Amino acid sequence: MVFIWAGFYAGANAGYAWGTTTTTDTVANLGGCWAKCGAQWDTKVGGFTGGAQAGYNWQYDHLVFGVESDIGYLGARGSAAYPLFPVTAANTNGGVFSTARGRFGFAADRVLFYGTGGWFGADFGSSVNGGFPTNIVNTSSTGFQSGWTAGGGVEWAFAPRWSLKGEYLHYQVGDKKVGGVCCGGGVIQFFDIKNTGELVRAGVNYHF
Repeated sequence: MVFIWAGFYAGANAGYAWGTTTTTDTVANLGGCWAKCGAQWDTKVGGFTGGAQAGYNWQYDHLVFGVESDIGYLGARGSAAYPLFPVTAANTNGGVFSTARGRFGFAADRVLFYGTGGWFGADFGSSVNGGFPTNIVNTSSTGFQSGWTAGGGVEWAFAPRWSLKGEYLHYQVGDKKVGGVCCGGGVIQFFDIKNTGELVRAGVNYHF
């Protein structure tokens, strides 16, 4: 019997995420930069990701169209010192994330190959702190940021209402300016922070 992919489904997933937090030294409110205007440094981040997903498929012969949304935890964490001012560091702590994506695929009976893409949002918790001789600047967090994601995967229906999937996504969110009072007050130092990365995950779905 040929498996029908059309209809509602929901499930859970888990995997690993890794990426880069790029921090740019920008002008403070009273002029001047922390070390060098426009200087950038990268922080490599990584960690566990997991959550739940739900979606709906339409099927025409071997072609499958769908929409899917998921919410979960993106534990991409890391810290790196500013090479031009090593007592200053950029930190990313990870947090909640969500996506809303379209899917388009080809079904070979119980195996579905698909591409996917759409909206991506996450709270990376990225910030900058440091200074000499003590922490004289502690910026705000980037908070929740929106961007885009794209990738693909394969799904296998191993039982009448159950399927397993493996999926890869690339994600990217735009620059976010963060700032913090420094140098005894009166000066607000700013940095631009951008997060990009990849995630791979396995999941299970129940088809209603």
